[in-house]
Amino acid sequence: MKVTVDSTDHGKRVDKFVELKLKDMGFKQVTRSMIKDDIAQGVDVNGTEANPSYRLKVGDILEINRGYWEEFFESKDFSEDIEPEKGDLNILFEDNDLIVLFKPKGLVVHPGVGNRDGTLANYLKYYLQSKGEFDNSMDRAGIVHRLDKGVSGLMVVAKNKVVQEKLKKQFAQREVEKIYMADVEKFKSSELSLIEPKKIDKAIKQIEEGEINYDNWFEAKGYIGRDKRDRYKMVFKLYEFGGSKPAKSYILPLKDNKLLIRIVTGRMHQIRATLKYYGYYIKGDTLYNPNTRGNNSDEIMLESIYLSFKHPVTEEKISFVNID
Repeated sequence: MKVTVDSTDHGKRVDKFVELKLKDMGFKQVTRSMIKDDIAQGVDVNGTEANPSYRLKVGDILEINRGYWEEFFESKDFSEDIEPEKGDLNILFEDNDLIVLFKPKGLVVHPGVGNRDGTLANYLKYYLQSKGEFDNSMDRAGIVHRLDKGVSGLMVVAKNKVVQEKLKKQFAQREVEKIYMADVEKFKSSELSLIEPKKIDKAIKQIEEGEINYDNWFEAKGYIGRDKRDRYKMVFKLYEFGGSKPAKSYILPLKDNKLLIRIVTGRMHQIRATLKYYGYYIKGDTLYNPNTRGNNSDEIMLESIYLSFKHPVTEEKISFVNID
């Protein structure tokens, strides 16, 4: 969103101006204190990163990155405001402590500013309350990790605060094993594309039997940060750069233009940014397809098919495989 400053906003601070514009864009619960530390990441003034205390002048051109702010507000915790809402849940496993479910494409995981209902968290709160099992001390209705709106697949959800904290710790310490399957298109050659694709059935059987040898997978190790030319996106590079964080994935090429991806770190858009670096984009992904210019897609051909972790109570390793 580009805005040219006129005389009515001359002398106004950037952070105050952006607060009002974000409210106009639908982010109704935004406050200046909430966004001031992120102004530079999500707003440019005259082509450079904005200073929140800068006083606007007539003719200044502001570019407000809607994609950045959508991601920003989606990450905010509005647990106290989650309203229970009846909705479909595809539950694959449930015991007294946790739920493993399949999230469909197009479903947002938890509420954010401007997106208060129709999310997985709303559905979970209703479901657990209807059984008298909702723990009000939990954050985000028990959710401990997320999948992007356009991504489908396996998720684990806690049913009480103790289990939630233990699961969060496993994710933070990278003890949870996650594998995704992507349908892709190649747009340039790379060292990854030179690898002989494996048979899908054989690879899936190894996953189902828990016999996964990552020594045979391609290691994609580098850094991920926000793309300076298009702040809607992240970019993967082999070297560290401003604002970047370490990122590591394992990738196994399969026949029929498919890839298996295990992410070790959990960076924003890690799979999509990494694959773009190596010459692939996921089918349906208009944001990272080099031939299109668009916002995040509601559905992309990426699915979390394998989830393995230690049960927080029994301490037994449990694994789930689901291929839609």
